[in-house]
Amino acid sequence: MKSTITMTPWKFDEQMIMFPLVLLIICSHPTVNGFEVFLINNLGGNTNLAVHCFSPQVKDLGSRVILPGDDFHWEFGINIGTTAEYECDMGFGNKQKRFLVFAERRDALRCGNQKCYWRVDRDGLYLYIKEVDDYQKQFSW
Repeated sequence: MKSTITMTPWKFDEQMIMFPLVLLIICSHPTVNGFEVFLINNLGGNTNLAVHCFSPQVKDLGSRVILPGDDFHWEFGINIGTTAEYECDMGFGNKQKRFLVFAERRDALRCGNQKCYWRVDRDGLYLYIKEVDDYQKQFSW
């Protein structure tokens, strides 16, 4: 009894190409959303703003002093399957408090063009809300 092996011709399937291509793109670009956060010293006069910002998940941005009218800002990406949060300890005069200045679930949609602008005033922190095209108070001292 003679045995024969029948070979079928290889058939090209678009899915065979698409899956590795998508996997390659995801692995080579794990950051899908980039954001930028700005803290603007609007305290007036000659009042400096002391800040120390950090992300519990990622890194410490260090301490600095923001002069009147100046800003401090940073950029970051959010990796696939993670979320991002940034907190800042801020103070001037006898006021000091910790604020959550970026929480992806809270801020991703309300910050315009993936930029969050925080204006720090004597009565609290105001976030620029793109939808209303104005700053709105979010936190009090």
